[in-house]
Amino acid sequence: MKDSKGPSIFLICVVITGLIALAPMSTDIAIPALPAIGRALEATPGQVGMIISLFALGVGLMQLVYGPLSDRYGRRRVLMAALVIYVLTTIGIVLAPTIESLIVLRFFQAIGACAGTVLGRAVVRDMFDRDRAGQVLGYVMTAMTVLPGLGPIVGGELLVAFGWRAVFGLILAVGLVIAFCAWRYLPETLDVSRRQPVEIRQILRHFGAMLHHRGYLGFTCAICGSFIALFGYIAGSSYAFIDALGVAENRVGWLILAAVVGYIIGGTSASRFQRVLGGLERVVLYGMIVMVIAGFTMAGLLLAGIHTVWAVALPASVVFAGCGAALPQATAGVLGPFSHVAGTASSLMGALQMVTGAITAALISHAYDGSHGPMVLAMAVGPFVGLVLYVWLVRPLRR
Repeated sequence: MKDSKGPSIFLICVVITGLIALAPMSTDIAIPALPAIGRALEATPGQVGMIISLFALGVGLMQLVYGPLSDRYGRRRVLMAALVIYVLTTIGIVLAPTIESLIVLRFFQAIGACAGTVLGRAVVRDMFDRDRAGQVLGYVMTAMTVLPGLGPIVGGELLVAFGWRAVFGLILAVGLVIAFCAWRYLPETLDVSRRQPVEIRQILRHFGAMLHHRGYLGFTCAICGSFIALFGYIAGSSYAFIDALGVAENRVGWLILAAVVGYIIGGTSASRFQRVLGGLERVVLYGMIVMVIAGFTMAGLLLAGIHTVWAVALPASVVFAGCGAALPQATAGVLGPFSHVAGTASSLMGALQMVTGAITAALISHAYDGSHGPMVLAMAVGPFVGLVLYVWLVRPLRR
């Protein structure tokens, strides 16, 4: 399908995939390097964990800014400015001399990265209706897991061969490619007639309406519960596998890839069988149930004293499969009632999910006790709380 005035829809979706992948890729590639960064810069696990948690916090907070700005000035202009910030701060990270400077630069890197997350979703909502947007986001968000999924493998090999700075050099290279493609191929999708003024009172009114909407709250709770599990794994897996379970640094990426494969299976299945399963509300429900079962299975194995790599990796893959099914559909559900201010709706949801992830990562890092217990606790409890709140607010079984 080709638009005579611009690039094909397929090419635009490829660019959107890269943009949405930018923030998770910036963290996932670096996961195997976290213990090595701590050793090289003489930092504690809690300090190293700030590399993850402050990045997530920066992504979350800036979504409150990018959404309204893009609703006023358009998607493309705001995105290009953010990508410049991303590239410059990533260069600084490669050269960072101390853990403190690395932490600060990661926060500013997040400021640039999160625009891709917010505006990628908003562009999809600009182009498609509610249910079709859920299907497209399902395919896009599943496809975008390939880069972060392969990233830890490449990152682990670079770490062993060249050290942790080479890992962030790879992140810089990928970021440059994504930024160039966005500049070259991504058109403006928000028509001037649909743009909203940047008025604090109006933004707060929109936020208030969203936070009083049961559907918006319910889908957001499902997303936040899923992100507790995801960030529990992101923050805890490298220390759990390398330090607690004795896995080699360049093998951690393969275990993370197993989780990504689970996400891809869940995402493609949910998008393909959305109508058969009863619409996106039911898909989110089933995905959350899968996450809860897998998370409690992992916790049960831990309590039973089964401390092996596969007692962690296999249930984690099933948790990620549930995430792959639930997250894209829940995202479409959040944006559906507020398509006229999709950027603002996306930014508030993104802020809530990323702040949840930031708190989770910080708690996991500071609670690290030489075991994978804190990580498993997050992966079991987070989806359970999200499921309970989602069922109470959305009531998907009545639909």
